[in-house]
Amino acid sequence: MELTKSFESTDARFGSAGPLLVALYRGTTSPGMLDELDRTQEVLLAKFPRISTLTVIGQAGSMLKVDEGVRTRSVELGKKYEKHVLGSAIVVTTKGLGAVMVRTFLSGFFLLSKSETPMKTFSTIAEGLSWLQALPGQDLSIKTEVRAADIERFIA
Repeated sequence: MELTKSFESTDARFGSAGPLLVALYRGTTSPGMLDELDRTQEVLLAKFPRISTLTVIGQAGSMLKVDEGVRTRSVELGKKYEKHVLGSAIVVTTKGLGAVMVRTFLSGFFLLSKSETPMKTFSTIAEGLSWLQALPGQDLSIKTEVRAADIERFIA
């Protein structure tokens, strides 16, 4: 299934395939990006009762230095949408120590956030998508029509 782009900047690209939101971060996250993410989720939730998210971190180093305002806004958005998000997969595609540190940090963050949304980190898009597809109550289009290759083409 082809993804429809809803936002793009130098450092990010957001799009969707049915009720699946895909967010690619290639650099520093800004408050404006999070505003666009908020708008994208609102549009999807106007069409679907629940959504799933797959976030791709293309540069692990940029996640190690997150501005406090961005971190706070991210938590706010997580709380705003947690009852509407079936699951959230975060894929850190880079390799090396930085990627391991980001995945470890995110796993700890998930535990501390006490979110109702199931969240998990992965090293490949295929693993993250497979986990989302297996979630109970997942939309049939995500289970049967979305392929890892579709997402890889979208973020390329």
